[in-house]
Amino acid sequence: MVTAYRGPYIRPVAITLPASVPIRSAATIVLVHDGADGVEVLMVRRNRQAVFMSGAHVFPGGAVDEIDHSHLAHNAVSWSGDPEEFPWRAAALRELFEEAGMLVGPRSDIDQTLDGADLYQALVASGERLDADALEYIGNWVTPLGPPRRFDTRFFVAAASGDPITDDREVFDAVWVTPGAALEAADEGEWQLEFPTRRTLEMFLDHATAAGLMVAAAAIDVERIAPRIATAEDGTIKVLLPGDPGFDQAMA
Repeated sequence: MVTAYRGPYIRPVAITLPASVPIRSAATIVLVHDGADGVEVLMVRRNRQAVFMSGAHVFPGGAVDEIDHSHLAHNAVSWSGDPEEFPWRAAALRELFEEAGMLVGPRSDIDQTLDGADLYQALVASGERLDADALEYIGNWVTPLGPPRRFDTRFFVAAASGDPITDDREVFDAVWVTPGAALEAADEGEWQLEFPTRRTLEMFLDHATAAGLMVAAAAIDVERIAPRIATAEDGTIKVLLPGDPGFDQAMA
C-alpha cells in the first residue's frame, strides 16, 4: 500500500497577493529504478534564477503546451487510455526529455537540443513513439494562492533507468536518489523540497523495488488536492490541506 504524508511542512517563502493568478495545466514525472540501496527516483534542481520554485529539487516537468494537444503529438506519443489525459502525459514525457534527456519508450538516439514540435517531429521521423501507457497517474496538486505562478499539476511515475543529461538552463544537478535520502537532505537544510514533492517522496518510502512501487502506484485513486497557505506566528508559511485546522479561513 502506498502511504501518504499529511503533516504540514513549513518554510519561509515570498508571497504574491494578487486578486487571482491564472492556473496553468502542468505535468511532472517521477522516474524510478532499482539502485544499490533500494528504489531510487530521478530528481533535478531548478535554476536559482527561475521565477517559480527557484533552487528547489524537483521531478522533471513543466507546463502543458498547445503542441501537447496537437495531431503531431498524437503521432509521436502512444496512449491507449482516456483521451482527456493525453496532453498531460505527452507533456510529462516531453519535459522529461527536454530537462533530463531521458526517453520512455524509444530506443533511438534523439538530438538533446530538440524540444517542443521539433522533438515530436524527430520522434515521428525515427518511427518510434514515447510510451504514455508506461506512466501511472499518482497525484494532482494545485499551487495555492500566494506564489507568482500557479499550476494544476498531474504527477506520473514510470520505471526507467539511464544516465540523465540536464539542459542546464531550467534545471541542473540531475541525480538518482532514494526517497529517504532526499527527505533527509531537506530536513538537514541541504535541499529545498516543495510540499507536493515531499508528499510524493513520502509515498515511496516503504517500497523495496521499482516493480512493487509501480504495482502500488497503479492502485492509487487520485484526488485533486488544492492546499492553502497561512502565515504562522513566527512569520513562516504553513501549508494547509483540506481538513487541517485553519484551512477554511486561509487564502483560497
